[in-house]
Amino acid sequence: MSQVSEIKCPVCEKWSNSTGKMDERCPNCNTQYNAGRLQYEEENRVNAIRMKENSYFVIKDTDDPIMQMFKQFVNWLRWATFYGISVIYVAIALMIIVFGLAMV
Repeated sequence: MSQVSEIKCPVCEKWSNSTGKMDERCPNCNTQYNAGRLQYEEENRVNAIRMKENSYFVIKDTDDPIMQMFKQFVNWLRWATFYGISVIYVAIALMIIVFGLAMV
């Protein structure tokens, strides 16, 4: 059940009922109440799709729950390994710099 509240249109400045939906428009002048929110939600949706596609294993809605959990674990393991190795490389580079400066 959605709650109805009143909102003032930023263009015609008339009050009207609002249900809080993203793509809601003013009944008087047909402008969107919050176009920035709609754009933000669309960017979040596109980013979520992009992140899902960049995974090693693509998790599909048709997969069994066990298979989805397995794919999530493998994807997590892949990224954890990537970041872990990156941290090791940075640590080695810092040690080379510190020991190089200490020997001078």
